[in-house]
Amino acid sequence: MKKLLTIAIIGLAFLQSCDKGTPVDGNNAVVTLDKKGAGFVTEDVTVNPGDSIFFSFTITSATDMKYVSIQKNPVNQTAFLKRDTLNDANANSYTATMRFKADTVNGPWLYRIVAHADKGVYIGHKDIVVTVTPDYYYYTMRVFQVPDTVSKTNNTYMSATTGELFSYTTGAANSAKIDFGIYYDTTGKGTTATTDDSLFCIYSLNAPSAYTSFYDISSWTKNATIMKKATSPAFNTLTSAGAIRAGATTNLASGARNRITALTTGNLLYFKTASGKSGCLQMIYLNGSTAEKSTYALVDVKIER
Repeated sequence: MKKLLTIAIIGLAFLQSCDKGTPVDGNNAVVTLDKKGAGFVTEDVTVNPGDSIFFSFTITSATDMKYVSIQKNPVNQTAFLKRDTLNDANANSYTATMRFKADTVNGPWLYRIVAHADKGVYIGHKDIVVTVTPDYYYYTMRVFQVPDTVSKTNNTYMSATTGELFSYTTGAANSAKIDFGIYYDTTGKGTTATTDDSLFCIYSLNAPSAYTSFYDISSWTKNATIMKKATSPAFNTLTSAGAIRAGATTNLASGARNRITALTTGNLLYFKTASGKSGCLQMIYLNGSTAEKSTYALVDVKIER
């Protein structure tokens, strides 16, 4: 028993002495970045999706280096974009210029310039954060209301480009911004057939006025938005303007209209505005089953900048 206790005490003392030692991954390299022109990164920077970014750098170390690398969003020693093997002549100093393409998905991306010794032993590094700005607008949880014919204050029109909602009262002065409107069509509800039920409808202002006879918009600008109900690409996969354009181009290649009927929760509506901007609207939640002014839809919209 005494022997076991002695071994335990020695082991604990050994562990405590290790805790007080110098960390294995101390940063013993110096990285200097040189700005040689447009696109050269020397510090944390914000760029557009897909921009070219350049790293012109010199890395020095008192410890002989064997590998110099650039990693992207590394987890330990992973995610190498570029890795050079050094010879004895530049074991303590290395200079290079490397070009990469910024990600097309918005958000911060960490680039790490890092040196390793022989057998991959870490020497030191420098981190640069490249933040990609979104090249599309994302408007979420917009309350899109059906028309009210008395006070005329329901937000029944929408600008996909700005995310603004307008009522009939405010829409006249802003009709040039409006890309589509919403209403609830009860025409088919008087029959036993379900194929003629239009229900929630989204339309562009150049659609026949018979659809929207409850408001007089004869003097308004009537932007010719085209649209089509779709199931893919999924809304959450639209993380760049390129993805949005691709989805709209594919879906609008045939069957595009200026009015879409029978919209239900989860439906996607790919569209192109009169100004040529591609976008996608998702029906998040539908409230009501009549044309009463309390009926509305919650929608999300993504549109290229």
